[in-house]
Amino acid sequence: MARDFAKAFYNSKEWAKVRAYVLMRDHYKCTRCGQSGALEVHHIVHLTPDNINDAAVTLNDGNLTTLCRDCHFKEHAADKLNGTANYNAEHKAAGDCDEGFSFDKNGYLVPVAKIK
Repeated sequence: MARDFAKAFYNSKEWAKVRAYVLMRDHYKCTRCGQSGALEVHHIVHLTPDNINDAAVTLNDGNLTTLCRDCHFKEHAADKLNGTANYNAEHKAAGDCDEGFSFDKNGYLVPVAKIK
């Protein structure tokens, strides 16, 4: 789910057109693992409140790639671990591996409680 600052962008006609183009360009397959299900279009340079109105970041197909949900999750988990993404401070101490994480309703990466 999109973070609050990006909701209007993700609901725009411009995003819908670019998203559809990127999915088609990438042959409706994850560019990492080749899977064809549960696809998402990923911003390589992540969206922030500072760049949300910059079409060179938000709508540039060179900044977009198709990922399956699992690869998208791993991408954001790796960013979190490397300190290269903006995450809510309460989630920063979530752990040090990419397994056991999920996205919350605001789009932040959070740890998932392990079932014992």
